[in-house]
Amino acid sequence: MSVHRWLAVSLILITPAASGGEEPARPASGPTVELDKAAIDKTRSQYAGAWRAGSAARVAALYADDAIVLYPNQSAVAGRAAILAYFKAFYDQYAPETFALTSDEIRIAGKWAFDRGSYRLTMSLRGGGPRIEDHGKYLVILERQADGSW
Repeated sequence: MSVHRWLAVSLILITPAASGGEEPARPASGPTVELDKAAIDKTRSQYAGAWRAGSAARVAALYADDAIVLYPNQSAVAGRAAILAYFKAFYDQYAPETFALTSDEIRIAGKWAFDRGSYRLTMSLRGGGPRIEDHGKYLVILERQADGSW
């Protein structure tokens, strides 16, 4: 795993369709959109907190059962169980220090949302060595759940 490319991220979160039909498009702004954006911000914050804590279980719990994570120069990591195994192996090797996600844009289209932004992190090899710093971009696709969460 190339450490400096580890999180040059294209995170893809995909969940199974709970309803049979498509949800009608929502307006581009207004109270409902602002509530959706706040819920997406909360999910992003939970992810960053879980990552900083080095908790593979908490990170994986934020993904759908059929999620796909696409890191550059690596095979796709498909399914929550594979994502959990990936992060367990990652945290066995690396000790997270800092991790921040900054959203540049959130677009909502019916039951789907797209969160695009940048990340910045520092971590250390558990066996010693120089501190690792990285930064890059991310794209996450989210699906609204039956309870309104993302």
